[in-house]
Amino acid sequence: MKKPAKTREELEAAIRLEMEDICEWPTGLAISVAPHEDTWKVLIMTEGPQDAGRSEMIEAIADRLRTQFDLKG
Repeated sequence: MKKPAKTREELEAAIRLEMEDICEWPTGLAISVAPHEDTWKVLIMTEGPQDAGRSEMIEAIADRLRTQFDLKG
């Protein structure tokens, strides 16, 4: 069975929403969803030093969402 597809913006919003339920979203942190091979990945960009704990949480959320949704387009 094929997974439902979401746009880049929908996936980014879903990751951000889940993160905001866990902890405060820091200023200077941005994420972007990009195609990667036959799936997608999340890119984490920050103005200052990267917070390893937050990055791990974002990656865990993206890993779970990747099993549920494909990237549209």
